[in-house]
Amino acid sequence: LYQGLRSHFFLPECDSESARHTLADVLKQYRLEPTSFAPLKTVSSGKEEVVCNAVLPLPDGGTVGIDYTFYWQGSTASMRYSVTPHASPAAPATPTPPTR
Repeated sequence: LYQGLRSHFFLPECDSESARHTLADVLKQYRLEPTSFAPLKTVSSGKEEVVCNAVLPLPDGGTVGIDYTFYWQGSTASMRYSVTPHASPAAPATPTPPTR
């Protein structure tokens, strides 16, 4: 009961279970499935807005950066976000032997 009431009076914390589920749904839209949802960092936190960011690992060795903010839209908690996928590090180039 407390959790149900809490969501009507407080914005989610960056690393809450609610935030993790919301992030998973957002990243699925981009066909991104991180291997973990950590670390989730709080940039700032207040009554009207909670600003968060994360750089999450992907299965191919790359990462996805996501900046997300929880805010009130009327009496409903909403989220805006920005997603930036980063490619996996390139394999080192193999030197080509000189031709004669």
